[in-house]
Amino acid sequence: MPETSLAEGARLFSEKMREGAYREAARIRSAYSFPYDMIEAAVKDAYRKNIDAGEFYVAADLAKAYGLPSNLIAEAAMRSFQRKIDSDQFKTAAEYAREFGLPEEEVRIAAIQAFNKSMSFGLIKNAAEIADDFDLPEEMRTKAATKAFEQYMESGLYRKAFQIANKYNLPEEMTSAAEKKLS
Repeated sequence: MPETSLAEGARLFSEKMREGAYREAARIRSAYSFPYDMIEAAVKDAYRKNIDAGEFYVAADLAKAYGLPSNLIAEAAMRSFQRKIDSDQFKTAAEYAREFGLPEEEVRIAAIQAFNKSMSFGLIKNAAEIADDFDLPEEMRTKAATKAFEQYMESGLYRKAFQIANKYNLPEEMTSAAEKKLS
């Protein structure tokens, strides 16, 4: 491929990255098979632009797709993960943490914070799901499930109480109590 064609492709790639047209930039990259040093500056600029705009997921995705240093991937991914936790998107956060291989201890700390926040706001079922999704200690899972069970029983939602008792393997007497109310 002539040098001018490669240079023109790199210019187009950079232009698409500046515009935020990342899929189009990826197609151009694929068509030209650039050496990394030709596109590195454009990728890093797009990364920084997304970090500055608070688009951490996009920045992490770009960093991963273009092989930026692992510390840049981790920085963006962790910030995106924390945002997902803060906005109560716990399942998405759990999947994201696994996808980007985030540090287990940091993920656990964020999950415990989310669990405690859910418990304090009375979102007990949500807390139980967080405990499940993030493999939190059994006592946290049981605490939330027991509280959810009690709330459902007090509200007359016996079927939901029964489902919670089964799902979280609560003591047999709790399952039986809900079952009796259903009869």
